[in-house]
Order: sequence, then structure tokens, then C-alpha cells
Amino acid sequence: MIAATILSAGTSSRMGCPKALLEYRGRTFLQSILDATEAAGIQRRIVVLGPDADKILEKHDLRDVTVVYTKQFEAGPIGSIRAAIHEILAQPVEGLLVWPVDMPHVTIATVETLVDGFRRSAAPIAVPVFQGKGGHPVIFGREVFDELLEASDSDGARAVVRAERDRVVRVPVSDSAVVEDLNTPSEYERLKQREDEKST
Repeated sequence: MIAATILSAGTSSRMGCPKALLEYRGRTFLQSILDATEAAGIQRRIVVLGPDADKILEKHDLRDVTVVYTKQFEAGPIGSIRAAIHEILAQPVEGLLVWPVDMPHVTIATVETLVDGFRRSAAPIAVPVFQGKGGHPVIFGREVFDELLEASDSDGARAVVRAERDRVVRVPVSDSAVVEDLNTPSEYERLKQREDEKST
């Protein structure tokens, strides 16, 4: 079984408001990702929340997912990844798909391609690659869970990915969203502008 965790515990300091609550195609970023993971056949889903938990819970019905709270939000994404791994360690999970909440525009087809690449490969890490550049979401197999739990705050999951290249399967995708983080209002505005252009 593949589980998914949506990293929603950040302070969103550069964006100025919780990124989980921004809208994309009429839904919040968080809801968009939850819907995409479900459509891709991933039923075990974990949402990691931090200081904006109350605001996010007020806007979402999360009864069908596991909500985990972390006090390690200042550690960055690795703090949330640790929290999610602790939640699934005792469960029959073969891999954890790690999806930052600021990437709601990654397509369902991309997720399906990534999961297929992970399962077809013996590699414990699967990274989507667009035009030669690695991005997110990333799938980490159980084999590297301990390394993620032990990774330093400064190095984070990146160090685990880069530790041994031959244990990473790079999955080519045609979706530029995998390399597009949305960290600032201007980046968000560009995303909305692209969507408006598509609809006209």
C-alpha cells in the first residue's frame, strides 16, 4: 500500500496566509491535493498540520483522512515527514508519497505515473523529472524511513535522496507543475493567470 502525506504545517511566511487555504480551480490547495490522491487510488492519506491548524480544519472536512499535528514545523518539511512516518510505521505501507501543499496543480496522471514507476523499480525512492529537473511529490519506500526520521533539520529529506543515486528512480513526466513551488503571492498570481488563459 502507498500512503500519501500532504505537508500543510508550514508558516507560509512568504505567502502571507496559509497556503492550504488558497484556491485552485474552485477548491483549496489542500482539497485539490486530497481529491487528486483519492482519484489516483491512494486511500491512506495523512494531513500534517501546524500553527494554522484551526484555520485549515474550519474550512475542510477531514474525517476520511488522518490528521497529524506537529510542533516541528520550524524544522521545515522534514518535521512533517517525521510526523507522518511515525503515524504509519506499524502499518503495512510500502511507500509514502510526500506532497507539499503548495503544489495543487500536479496532475492525477503524474501521480499515477510516479506510483507506477516506484512499483516497477526496485529503488526505494521515486522522483518525478520534468525536462531533466527533479521535483515533487516524491515517494519514499519503507527502506529509507529510518533515514528520514534521523535526517537533520538542515539537510532534511534532500540528503536522503542524494545519499545514493543508484537507489533513486527518476520518473520522466510531462507535467511542469512538479518543479513549480508556489511560495509567494506573485507565483500564485502567475498560476491563476495561466488558469484564466486556459479557460478563455
